[in-house]
Amino acid sequence: MKGYLFLLTFIGLVPATSSLLRPVSHKYFLIKTKVTWPVAQSYCRETYADLATVESDLDWLRLKDNLAREGLTGAAWVGLYNDINSWRWSINGVPLKNNYQNWNGIQPDNDGGHQPCSTMGPYGYWWDFECESLFPIICYNANNSFAGRYVGVNTMFDWNGALAYCREFHTDLAFATNDADNNAIQSIAYRQGKSWFGLYRDTWKWSDGTNASNPLWLSGQPNNYYTNENCAVLNQGLFSDVQCDALNYFICHTTHPVREKQILRLEVKSGLSISDSDVQSAILELVSQKLDENGMLENTTVTWRVQSDGQIFKKKKTDL
Repeated sequence: MKGYLFLLTFIGLVPATSSLLRPVSHKYFLIKTKVTWPVAQSYCRETYADLATVESDLDWLRLKDNLAREGLTGAAWVGLYNDINSWRWSINGVPLKNNYQNWNGIQPDNDGGHQPCSTMGPYGYWWDFECESLFPIICYNANNSFAGRYVGVNTMFDWNGALAYCREFHTDLAFATNDADNNAIQSIAYRQGKSWFGLYRDTWKWSDGTNASNPLWLSGQPNNYYTNENCAVLNQGLFSDVQCDALNYFICHTTHPVREKQILRLEVKSGLSISDSDVQSAILELVSQKLDENGMLENTTVTWRVQSDGQIFKKKKTDL
């Protein structure tokens, strides 16, 4: 910037316009072909962006308007799914997947649709449960020898309370990566009964990776009524859980940034002609610097707002 000297005062709204890119909004497309949830997901990812994510009030308005125009009366897949394969240990986040497991029979079964936390029974087998259930707990203490590193606490906690207690007074909730670990934990569970340990998983999320915070479920949903109901449809304007191999219409989305404008009023005092393009460029650069120093968002552009008479600045009127 050249050595111009200006006195700038931000006094309200008008001529410099700052254009802000806010989080993405979604545009929706109803596909009237009945397919399974995985097929719908693949098609949407290939043809659009993904299966529908519904995050905001604006998303809901756009989606409902689209479906009303299309005349949808039944259910349609959206991108909401229950991530039942995300079991991992609280101490390190290591996924269970193909590692050591000791589930009881058909466990985990997500009975009732709300069982993302795990207990160990008195015979060493694992059971999934609602995280709000109350059980004794088994902690892991890294400072103790092998024989003493698992610590039973015969006080009733929900799973999150158990995790907080173990992290405050020991190291974490207990974990088992082999038979020796499992047997050591089982010896405690045998004495105090079915107990919380450190196995848990994610619940409902969107296909595009967005966390699903407070999805709008139909009353009584999700309930996993027929088992393996790990995918969601939009039905009567709300979500229901159904089996992923059911056949339904589906809704895809594309994304685009929402552009917002903020208009600032600026007072300039200068001995130079502010109608000169170089002077205007220098002022705009200084405005951008000040906005950046005060937390202007990335991908923001700052431009002059040209008045109806083609001018940028107007001389301030003085009182007589």
